[in-house]
Amino acid sequence: MPELPEVQTVLDGLSEVLTNRVLTGLECYYPGTVIVDPLLPDEAFPARVKETIRRGKYMILHLDSGAGLIIHLRMTGKLVYEPDPREPHKHERARILLEGGDAVRFIDPRTFGKITLFASANLSRFMPALGPEPLSKAFDAQYLSGLIAHRSAPIKNLLLDQRIVAGLGNIYVCELLYRARVQPQREGRKVSAPEIRRIVNHTKDVLQEALEVGGTSISDYRRIDDKSGEFQHFLRVYQKLECPKGHPLGNLRLGGRSSFYCPVCQK
Repeated sequence: MPELPEVQTVLDGLSEVLTNRVLTGLECYYPGTVIVDPLLPDEAFPARVKETIRRGKYMILHLDSGAGLIIHLRMTGKLVYEPDPREPHKHERARILLEGGDAVRFIDPRTFGKITLFASANLSRFMPALGPEPLSKAFDAQYLSGLIAHRSAPIKNLLLDQRIVAGLGNIYVCELLYRARVQPQREGRKVSAPEIRRIVNHTKDVLQEALEVGGTSISDYRRIDDKSGEFQHFLRVYQKLECPKGHPLGNLRLGGRSSFYCPVCQK
């Protein structure tokens, strides 16, 4: 599933493509992919994008018509800009139409992704409760300590909880816990104050590094130009056999996800 760096990279590319362009419509090719707000303005299109926002793993586009789009890529979704596209792609589930005949394809083999067309005033009705952004000042050691101090759940599961911190996923939590030297199965309440500080600091470091190279492409993720990110070349433990120090890695199942870690480097 695309995580914060991938979603931000896609949104940056989408913003560039849509700048000064008129959106003429939204087509759906697969039932349930597009969700329409019943209170949507009658004239949602044509419209121009006046603001783009990323919140966690969600992309939000506010239009000058009073409507907006929420795009959630989920597991395998991707947006691909294509001038003058023809018939829908085999896995194309929806399409944002642009003036002049160009389009942004929403391709999603697993069909879990969603595009919500909503009235801008109703945004909160279509967004889940999310914690602070991990790159913001609000996500600090004091905040994280207060939320996990009495939690018996594994620290990895807590960091993946979007209500605690928005935008983290399996890849980056594995990576940041390795750097912070904390095993993923440790109970939240047993993580010390110095370890919490390291977790917060390395969360910001890992995400920023991934953003600088366009995210991680391991399976389906692609940028808006359908090119890959580069951070997969810098991963230290995710889907690796050894850590950078040569220690064999362990792999636990936590919350239904593979959790790569080093039994020697992480305590």
